[in-house]
Amino acid sequence: MAIRTGRGRPGRAHRVRDAEGIASETTGDARASEGTAVETTGAAEDPGARGVAFVHRATGANSRGDYTILDHPSTNGEPDAVVLVEPSGPYGRNVGVWYVPDENKWAIFNQDLAAVPAGTAFEVIVPPADRGFVHRAVPPNTVGNATYLDDPLVNGEPDAEVSVTQNWNPGGGNGVYNDHPIGVLYDGDVDRWLVYNEDDAPMPGGAAFNVAVSRVPAPSRTPYERTSENEPSTRLGE
Repeated sequence: MAIRTGRGRPGRAHRVRDAEGIASETTGDARASEGTAVETTGAAEDPGARGVAFVHRATGANSRGDYTILDHPSTNGEPDAVVLVEPSGPYGRNVGVWYVPDENKWAIFNQDLAAVPAGTAFEVIVPPADRGFVHRAVPPNTVGNATYLDDPLVNGEPDAEVSVTQNWNPGGGNGVYNDHPIGVLYDGDVDRWLVYNEDDAPMPGGAAFNVAVSRVPAPSRTPYERTSENEPSTRLGE
C-alpha cells in the first residue's frame, strides 16, 4: 500500500508506514442509514501486531448516496475501532469515516455529500489497539486552521509517523463536517503534533480525527520539517 507522511494530498488521509497504530474512543452514530448489501474486495491483511489492511470497492449494492459501507471482520461490530482510509487513486474529494449503528459497520463518506461513484477503491487500515486515539478539536487545543494533539503517543515525539482520518461523530450525536484537505505537522516550539486544514480554512469546533501513531528512525523526520508553505497559520499559545 502506498505510504505518505508529512503533508497529505487534498482529500487524502495520512497513513501509517506499517500500520503500527491504534484504537480508542467510541463512535456511535446518528446519521440515518438504509439497509445495504456490502462487498469488500482485495483483502490483504496481517492480523498480528501490524494490524489489518484491505481494499474496499464501492458498488451499487454497498453504497448509499454519499457513503459506502465497509464489510470486514476487523471493522464489523467494532465501534471503537480506529479506521483509517484513503482513496486508492485520484479522487478529488475530501473523505471521512463514520460508524453506522443500524448496520453495525463502518462507512466511508464524502465530506461534500456528493455520491460515491461505483467502482471507487479505498485503502483501509485498522491498526492494533495500542497505538492510537481519537482527537477532537475544542477551543483549548484549536488555533486558526489547526488543532493540536495531546497524547503520550505523540507528545515530544517528532520522529513518530502520525496518520489521520476524519471521523464524523465519534461517540454518536450530531456530527461535524470538515470539507477541507488535511495535513499533520510537528511543532517543535511546543513539542506537539497538529492536524491542520491545508487550505487555511478555520478548523471547526468539534471536528474529530482518528489518529494512528508509529515511531520511525530519526532520518524520516525530514518530511515533517516546517516551511513557509506548509506551516499552519498560527500556533498554540500565540
